[in-house]
Amino acid sequence: MSDREYNFEVTKELLLSGMYYACYKNNDRFYVIASKDNKFYLYDLKTNEYYIEINFDYWKEFNQWSVYPIISNKYTMKNKHLGSDFDDFAKENNIKLKRDINWAMKMLESGKIMTREGNPKIYLFPPGKYDNSNVQISVEDLFAEDWEIFHLKTFKDVLDDLYKGKSIRRKSWHPDWEVGEYSECVLIRYADLLADDWEVIDVVDKVNKQQEQILKDRNEL
Repeated sequence: MSDREYNFEVTKELLLSGMYYACYKNNDRFYVIASKDNKFYLYDLKTNEYYIEINFDYWKEFNQWSVYPIISNKYTMKNKHLGSDFDDFAKENNIKLKRDINWAMKMLESGKIMTREGNPKIYLFPPGKYDNSNVQISVEDLFAEDWEIFHLKTFKDVLDDLYKGKSIRRKSWHPDWEVGEYSECVLIRYADLLADDWEVIDVVDKVNKQQEQILKDRNEL
């Protein structure tokens, strides 16, 4: 379709056909809006997955929508090395990747969270967005060649645990922030819903660490 803009009603009708996705004012991002079985979802253009069900009528006052046809694997076909497809692409073409600290730094610059296969307790956040003040890197880490992208979970992945009464949070949040039945109110933004650094909190481990800190403060440990 052309790059013209559509009002809300026309956009909604096009989406309900199941053949198109929409974004607002040519906002080019991987997550857009699409429809399946007369329901509306955040749609992942990278994986062609209908992600989280939404109420599209929430945006009924917005009338500058861009609409495009859904093309399966638009990004993965266009660029095989994007995202998780790189591993398969490397195997198919016999490419050996040196996963040293230099490669890890480049991945950090591109916005990835990094860890080590041989030392999963260590993780590095992209500069300028997260707090790396508690990270301790050894000489072994500097010379290691087993660095890898640290994949956590999406909001959708942790919903079941939240419904079971567990607490969840984003890895990039302050340690005291969490979402759960007994947690203080935390504002979840749109960007949080699209993030892939969610984790389920080990409550037992958290309580043990708190008790351990109390004993340290009392010089009883």
